[in-house]
Amino acid sequence: MDLRRLRYFCAVAEELHFGRAAERMHVVQSAVSQQVKCLEEELGFDLLDRSRHGVSLTIQGTVFLPEARAILSRMEAGIQRVRASADGIVGRLAIGFVDNVLWSTLPPMLREFRSRRPMVELVLRPLDRAVQIDALRASSIDVVILPAPEPAKDVETSLLVGAPLLAALPEGHRLTGQPSLLLAALADEPFVLFPPTMRSRILELITAACAHAGFTPRIAQEAEQLHTLMALVSAGLGVTLVPDWVARAHPMGIRYARIEDALPPYELLVAWRTGATNPAIEAFRTIAEGTAARMGHSDMKTTLGGYECPRSPAITDRDHDFTIPRWTVHRMPPIVSGTERQIRSHK
Repeated sequence: MDLRRLRYFCAVAEELHFGRAAERMHVVQSAVSQQVKCLEEELGFDLLDRSRHGVSLTIQGTVFLPEARAILSRMEAGIQRVRASADGIVGRLAIGFVDNVLWSTLPPMLREFRSRRPMVELVLRPLDRAVQIDALRASSIDVVILPAPEPAKDVETSLLVGAPLLAALPEGHRLTGQPSLLLAALADEPFVLFPPTMRSRILELITAACAHAGFTPRIAQEAEQLHTLMALVSAGLGVTLVPDWVARAHPMGIRYARIEDALPPYELLVAWRTGATNPAIEAFRTIAEGTAARMGHSDMKTTLGGYECPRSPAITDRDHDFTIPRWTVHRMPPIVSGTERQIRSHK
């Protein structure tokens, strides 16, 4: 059905005059008359009663008018929605992430994105590093937050946050109260760590740093999720090393100390598939980088053990609440200090 005919019919039905309807539609009167007649022939019944005294709606025309208006309204709404999706205003964005970004980093980014793009549905998927890249290349997710180093090909990345690893110690530990310590001071301590099968970047950094300090960490317990490791530390079962933003979340019963050894920073990247067409990706990346920059330049500080950790005003207690109903979560088996954000392409 020609939508132009519906528009002409609605104009005549509302004006009850072919001449005024033609002026309103900016066409000649004969065009309006001809197209309305074609519409009646297509439908198989008269919509208008034409007489020397004027134009009126037939019973069929009275019934059809609101339907014609609804069709035109839905079409216009559909066009507007498609245009909005092209600008990333509406649509869907699937985000994969490693679980440590839940500690202070990801929640304010999502909150800011929701405030700017409320019509974009967010699908959140906590994924291990290796699984993230496979999912990204398979197009099952649009964007990921994953640890450096960046993937080798077909993926573009932007540095999001970078921070040193801190020693996480049980409350009352013999080393608590010291603002910093040498890693060798932990040589005789039991460690709680991620299992090697996870290929965790944090585990790689810890293992390499301990080897450089002259010892192999004695593993007391292993766990696949960071909050489990932190619970084990809080229970006094061992020590571990965590990124700076985990300390900002203030897990109960844990104290932190800066490592004096020269350790490479733990960095997180935003990554997306080369050639991806979802416009919400760029919106999320821009918002994520801006939020991370604000978090990293706060002058507010809080003492965690002996270590003074900058605390961002952008992070509040509600940033740790993941019960927002409009997020769809699929579960599957400082910050930026002195580091220039950059875009890297790998094809």
